[in-house]
Amino acid sequence: MAASGRAFDTDRADGEAASRTEFSRRTVGKLIGAAAIGAATAGAIGGGILDALPAAAAADKSSKTTFRLFPHTNGPRTAVSYKGNFLAGVAFNATTGGCWLEGFWWWVCHEGQSTKAQKFALWEAYTIDDGNLVGKLIGSATVESKRLHAGRWNYIPLHSTVPLAIGETYVAATGFKNGFPITKHQFGKGEKYGHGIKSGPLLAYSDQGGTNPVPFGGAQALFDVSSDNPTKDMPGLGDGDHSNFWMDLQITTKAPKGTSYRLWPNLPVIPAGVATDLDTSEQSMGTEFWLSESCTLDKIWFYTPPGATVLPSQCAIWEVSSQAMVASTLKTSADWSGKAASGWVSTSYSGITLPAGKYKTTVYSPGGNPFFYEQVFYFGTSLVTGAQGLASRAGIATGPLYSPNLANASLAESNGTAGVPLGKLVPANSTYQANIEPSQAGQFLYPYSFDSKDHGEVRWVDVEVTPS
Repeated sequence: MAASGRAFDTDRADGEAASRTEFSRRTVGKLIGAAAIGAATAGAIGGGILDALPAAAAADKSSKTTFRLFPHTNGPRTAVSYKGNFLAGVAFNATTGGCWLEGFWWWVCHEGQSTKAQKFALWEAYTIDDGNLVGKLIGSATVESKRLHAGRWNYIPLHSTVPLAIGETYVAATGFKNGFPITKHQFGKGEKYGHGIKSGPLLAYSDQGGTNPVPFGGAQALFDVSSDNPTKDMPGLGDGDHSNFWMDLQITTKAPKGTSYRLWPNLPVIPAGVATDLDTSEQSMGTEFWLSESCTLDKIWFYTPPGATVLPSQCAIWEVSSQAMVASTLKTSADWSGKAASGWVSTSYSGITLPAGKYKTTVYSPGGNPFFYEQVFYFGTSLVTGAQGLASRAGIATGPLYSPNLANASLAESNGTAGVPLGKLVPANSTYQANIEPSQAGQFLYPYSFDSKDHGEVRWVDVEVTPS
């Protein structure tokens, strides 16, 4: 849903004939502001091979495993008088790996608000080249409530918990008709939630001007009037008053029984704005990961971006210490689950167990055609601005699976950029190996090179494992 100036209609709730008045979205924002009533840790990975795990990922000994934004704060008593469709949302992220969405919370006012069953949904939110905000629905995180209760928070659990990707922007949303809760002046600079809301690994952003602004610009709490169905439209507008529409959610750091683990679950779209140009050279590349216990190998995942014309021709798991390919993991013509340029694709494995240890999940392409793009400064800090990458502080930890930040990654050879001598061994995640010499043509090589100038780029090669 792009934030364009679409018109909307207001309708009478009883369905009788009524005059229809069109308003621009800017007018709606003013209308809402004028009508508002102002009331206002991932599980530790332990021992053995993971002794070097950063403290930020392993030190949380708290027994608390569930987190929400407003556990002790109620919304307003009276809803805004309004007729028509309404979508409400809140933008948030999980600051660590190992987080699962359990369900949604929704405040229903004592007066003026519907208690009919309504739908709830989760979206990945991002901007495209023209700056418009768009969203991708996470289909596994949609649910419809039973009849709601007035004057309290209502909890709507998902049918099953849904894993979240570290640091990615999500919008939890609901949709309904007529009156809605709102409290103005909540998320702006100097206001109650001007620093955002931090609850364990759950972070709700502030508005622009606050200390934790929404990455895509604009407001934190979002609304829309395009429909009352949050599984079809994502709320993407702010009212200009830094308002809170009283949408909440609940996450847990307690893994569901029997779950599998990935580094980047439920990250359906990687926007081109955070990536470099498509690469066409012959090479292998991969992401380092550690296992704290024996796991079965379920899948290797790869993100094939818009503009790619081929998929990697091979994939495999390599052991870091020996730089040897793990037996039976090589697929010479990987049976990927999708086509080139289709986003995340995977290939499945059966009967392979990986003992606790350090590995790389890798792909290989013979080159000549565009097949991947990367995001720089992901596992390390930016050499331009000093900003921390999403996985630079503690890597990505989820259950027995861990991908190290740059400081803790295994060594690889620098390619001689950013003032680092050619061939110098430096901590490196993710790594690659270009087939430069003629004798290397067609060979799937252990990825042992590192782009120092990109200081911990990510090339979006993932792995999925289940504790055995």
